[in-house]
Amino acid sequence: MTIWDVLDELSESPPTSSLVPMWECLDAELEKLPLEAQLLTAALAFSQIADILKSRAEVLLQDTRDGNSLLGPIVSTDLFAGLVRTTMHLDLDDLIEPQTPQTFKPHGPHQFSSPTELGDSVAAPVEKANVLAMLDEVTTLEDVRNLASDEDVQKWQSA
Repeated sequence: MTIWDVLDELSESPPTSSLVPMWECLDAELEKLPLEAQLLTAALAFSQIADILKSRAEVLLQDTRDGNSLLGPIVSTDLFAGLVRTTMHLDLDDLIEPQTPQTFKPHGPHQFSSPTELGDSVAAPVEKANVLAMLDEVTTLEDVRNLASDEDVQKWQSA
């Protein structure tokens, strides 16, 4: 494995990986070369090593900047791919009881205290003075019940 292969692997490795194998490989490679080739190879290797160290430093400094940012760390959305659900459909139709149809009891005839003939109306115009006089007499709950005629108020309330 040449120094160039080691440098390629090192550029793709995490920033915390060790540089020791690269130095050992560079030393072994330089021993085989003449002086001019050693200087040329070392210069090219040092240039690539400096680029690798620069990119590692940028990654580490960015992590520090993100950790100390007032807005918090900036996280790529790709990090959450597959972990975050963006849409959901929940079918609750099986949990809802079917609506029961309303049934009404048939309305029976009213029982009025005064006898009426078929076709006679119980509604009639009343003078305003008579209505006001009738309202003046209403002072108790029993009076209100008497106004309701013979209707069963309790039955209507419970219905």
